[in-house]
Amino acid sequence: MSQLSSKYKCTMKREFVECLKVCIEQILTHPSGFHSDDDKIWASLLAEIKDRLYDKLGKWQPDYKVSFSPAQAIALRILYTDYINEPVTYLGNKLHSISNEVAQQYN
Repeated sequence: MSQLSSKYKCTMKREFVECLKVCIEQILTHPSGFHSDDDKIWASLLAEIKDRLYDKLGKWQPDYKVSFSPAQAIALRILYTDYINEPVTYLGNKLHSISNEVAQQYN
């Protein structure tokens, strides 16, 4: 259980951070799709991630070091496995990598 107390850390290119933020914003614009409490928890974690990315983008850098709580990291994994699941796109490729790292870190 101790591994669930450590943050997931990664480096993201600015283009990916921008793309991920837009993707999350698009998902959050349809709150009627969040029926169960699990969906609502996931959506609230995505909102936290979006706010975090927005703050990072306030200072221009080519790369950002970002850390996520275990719950946020798992929310990113769910974003890939349940929604994106397309490793051939730019967003999907990086999220696939993040998803695998999160699974490895928290298993």
